[in-house]
Amino acid sequence: MLISKKAIYNANPPFLLTSATKSWVLVSKVSESNNCLTLEIVEIKNGNFNVRSIDLNELPFYVGEDIWELEYGSVIMTLNHPSLHDHPAKTLWEQWIGFIKKA
Repeated sequence: MLISKKAIYNANPPFLLTSATKSWVLVSKVSESNNCLTLEIVEIKNGNFNVRSIDLNELPFYVGEDIWELEYGSVIMTLNHPSLHDHPAKTLWEQWIGFIKKA
C-alpha cells in the first residue's frame, strides 16, 4: 500500500510513455487543465523535431518511484532513473534540449 500519491505534474521531465506493445514516446511536459492531463510529445520525423500534444482521458495511477500506470498496459515514468540511461528516449531528450538551446 502506498503511503502517499504523487501527482505526475509535480514530477520533473523528461518522461517516457510506453505501451503494452513496447512502443514508446518521449514526453517533455505534463500539464493539468479541467481534470484532464495534456502530454507534450517530442518526436523526430524526417530528420526534424515534431512536437504534438495528446490529452489523457484518465488520471495515471502512481505506483511508486516516479512510475504511473494507465489503462491497457501503458506506463509513464521519468527518464531520470539510472536504469533508463541507455534508453533511446534519453538520447532523443538530449538532442531536444540541444535544439531548444540553439533556437
